Amino acid sequence: MPKSIVSTSAAIRTYYDDKTLRAMSKGELVELYIERMKVIVKILPHIALATKPGVTMTDLGIPDDADNRKALDLETEATQTYIEITVNFLRKMLPYADKNQLVTMVLFYEQTLKSLHEVEQQ
Repeated sequence: MPKSIVSTSAAIRTYYDDKTLRAMSKGELVELYIERMKVIVKILPHIALATKPGVTMTDLGIPDDADNRKALDLETEATQTYIEITVNFLRKMLPYADKNQLVTMVLFYEQTLKSLHEVEQQ
């Protein structure tokens, strides 16, 4: 079965407004920030190919041969390693971040993702 170029876990189901985010605890904001970061990391490097989860090499006309599957597998592994290391770092450091900064950056991540959805509709 062809593998997705953009991870099927790279999706956000709920977007938040400033007021809702400001009412959240710092712990909730840290988790939301990390969740948004994961989605961004899984999508942004691939936007020239696809912005939606589930798009495969075959969908794009890329030969689904051993070399291309290996390249995709290596990229997927590297992304997962990066995310694991970054999440560990963020869980240690983000509790020291200013709550207002966390809110601002969650909104930034969400605006970036909304912009990607607008691009894919063009």
